[in-house]
Amino acid sequence: MKVYGVIGWKNSGKTSLMERLVANITARGFSVSTVKHVHHTVDLDQPGKDTFRHRQAGAREVVLASKDRFALMVEHRGPEPDLAAVLARLAPVDLVLVEGYKRDSHQKLEVWRVDTGQDMIQPGDPLIRAVASDAPGLSLTVPVLDLNDTAAIADFILTEVGLDAPRFDTVAIVDWSATNGPSPARPSPDAIWIGTATAQGEMAHYFRTRAEAESHLSTLIAAEQAAGRRLLIGFDFPLGYPTGFAARLTGQANPRALWRWLADHITDDANRNNRFAVADAINAGLGGGPFWGRPASLPLPHLPERKAVDYHALGLPERRAAETHVPRAQPVWKLFTTGSVGSQALMGLPMIHRLSQRPGTTVWPFDPVTTAPVVLAEVYPSLLAPLVAQTPGIKDAAQVTLLARALYRLSQRGDLATLLTPPNLPQIAEEGWILGAGHADALIAVLKETS
Repeated sequence: MKVYGVIGWKNSGKTSLMERLVANITARGFSVSTVKHVHHTVDLDQPGKDTFRHRQAGAREVVLASKDRFALMVEHRGPEPDLAAVLARLAPVDLVLVEGYKRDSHQKLEVWRVDTGQDMIQPGDPLIRAVASDAPGLSLTVPVLDLNDTAAIADFILTEVGLDAPRFDTVAIVDWSATNGPSPARPSPDAIWIGTATAQGEMAHYFRTRAEAESHLSTLIAAEQAAGRRLLIGFDFPLGYPTGFAARLTGQANPRALWRWLADHITDDANRNNRFAVADAINAGLGGGPFWGRPASLPLPHLPERKAVDYHALGLPERRAAETHVPRAQPVWKLFTTGSVGSQALMGLPMIHRLSQRPGTTVWPFDPVTTAPVVLAEVYPSLLAPLVAQTPGIKDAAQVTLLARALYRLSQRGDLATLLTPPNLPQIAEEGWILGAGHADALIAVLKETS
């Protein structure tokens, strides 16, 4: 559970702020509990009532229960219990807001008003991360927030505790295929698999054609939006090309222009497609590359069977920045034989173009995703290779299911913020990034913790 404090002198407005924060944060879909520290003797019971008589008789804990709520009253002797002991009594929630406990070692927000006549606590406490006040012109070493702007204060607290990352009700992971012709009727490797994780569990679906898989995704998006649920879909192919390619091909250094161009030029009829011919035409137009790899039986003069491209002379990088962080990832220019992710991209990006046109659908990391109902992203299921190897059954089904489960669990814990923050590299605006790159340990750990 995340814990954050709200402190301040009497009559500073902290209780009113607590009330507003609970309403604001719970409205965003987070579960919240509160703890209030008081310095005077408190008794929620009334003399003469049954529960009061139970306590007088010597009961250490008494529960008063009704159809709407229950109250647990604990008789305590000795030193006042510390905050940790109180928190240990709470059921798990996303966030516990603590009013009071000024001197405890959790991060806090101070509520301060001039009218209290008290000095500000913040200058002497490094754990006070911000001050909420109605006094104008305050200049402090920490952020000063408008006491009346509840949403801004809630934003600050959620960011502080790491709950500002998008939470998703459903995560789907797509293992794409560029195969020419329908896959076998019997579920098999090297075909299209979509793994889905929700609060109800996980499921893997097998598809014989790309059209069937895209239809499934469109239906999933519509259903999740209609139900008010947030959806993350990860695709195991690049959503962008190395810097410079989009501009050379379309005249715009914009991945969306590239998706649209491919949607206009790639044909796909029951998985029979023209991807090699399109790559051959692109190579002819750019002069000597960048694509390579094709069946020997295809007479395409501008598309070599093996890599024979001088990328330096061509003026294009061989790899995206993301692929330098995931060395096992194949370059997007490779179109044939094992690891031909380039063919997957040629056949997948037209679908990304179509799905991205749907209302409420954004594409990470090109768009802000904090509140987007549907987020499309690039993933690399092989980050989980050690666990996939230990899972029986078809590898493709195992890896989409495991990655969906890992991302769903991280999302529910509020721990996706780090994964959704790519490095500060200018290339990413054009090339994209792999969700989870550099965080394989965290993905594997969250699966092992609950396995």
